[in-house]
Amino acid sequence: AAADPVSMVPGSLETGSWCNEHVIHERLDIVEEKVIKTVEHLESEVKSLLNIISETTSNIPTVPGTPLIDIFDGQY
Repeated sequence: AAADPVSMVPGSLETGSWCNEHVIHERLDIVEEKVIKTVEHLESEVKSLLNIISETTSNIPTVPGTPLIDIFDGQY
C-alpha cells in the first residue's frame, strides 16, 4: 500500500498539526510543573504559619473565667 503523498509532504497541515500539538503538550508540562511547585511551596508556608500560630497561642496566659475567642468563626 502506498503512503498518502499529501500527508508525507514536509510542512503539510497534518505535520503542522502534530508539531503544534507537541508544542502545546510541552508548554502544558511546564505549566503543570510550575503549578505543582507553587502548591508545594504554599503547603509549606501554611504549615509554617499554623505552627507559629499554635506556638503563639499556647504561650498566651489566660485568666481563669475569661471566655475563649474563636478567630475562625467568621465574626472577627
